Amino acid sequence: MKRLALVVVMLATPAMADPEEYGHMMGWSYGHGYGMIFGPVLWLIVLGLVVAGVIWLVRRLDTQPLHRGSSAAIAELDMRFARGEIDADEYASRKKLLSS
Repeated sequence: MKRLALVVVMLATPAMADPEEYGHMMGWSYGHGYGMIFGPVLWLIVLGLVVAGVIWLVRRLDTQPLHRGSSAAIAELDMRFARGEIDADEYASRKKLLSS
């Protein structure tokens, strides 16, 4: 029961903070309006961070197919060796080049 009373008091506190109603915006030009100036700046910073994060993520994901490409090249090299298009020495030297 005490917990319920505590929750009710905490939820009612913002309503009791301004008993005169509509008085909270009357003095915004006397030092309380900084949020109106810096609010958009804060959102621009947040938007910039989100855009930078998306760019970073796309670049990071874009570099991963390079590893898949080298494994595809090795698979093609294996197929050429299996078909007899290249000899064992050439196969070994090219595989060494691709794996390094």
